[in-house]
Amino acid sequence: MLNKDAWADPAPGTFGSSAGYYSDYRSQRRPMENMNIGRTFRVREGMNFSVRMEFTNVFNRAYWGDPTLAALTNPRLAQVYQQNGNTSAGFGRVLTTGATAFGTTANLLPRQGVLVARFTF
Repeated sequence: MLNKDAWADPAPGTFGSSAGYYSDYRSQRRPMENMNIGRTFRVREGMNFSVRMEFTNVFNRAYWGDPTLAALTNPRLAQVYQQNGNTSAGFGRVLTTGATAFGTTANLLPRQGVLVARFTF
C-alpha cells in the first residue's frame, strides 16, 4: 500500500519536486484476457454432446519491451536493417519481446481460439 500522506499536490501551474520514476514500484499492469464459452446438449439418456470455444488474448493486446538505453539516448546511433527490412539495432528500436524494468514481456501472441467438440456416451 502506498501512503497517500507521503505526497503533497504541487501548487497549480507548477511541477512537483518528486522524481518522475520510482524503480521500486511496479510498472503499469499488463492484462491479458481469456474467455471460454461452452454448452452441453443432451442427446439421449447417457449421451451428451459438448461444444466449447476457448480464446486467449481476446482483445488482441500487444505489449512492447522497453527500448535499450543506447537506443533512447543516442540519436546518432545508426539503424541496422535485416534482409527482410526489419531493424535489428539502432536509435528508436523497440523490442517486440524483451526485458523491461519489471521482467520479460512475452505477451505478444495474437488473438487465438480453439473449438472443442466432445461426444460422451
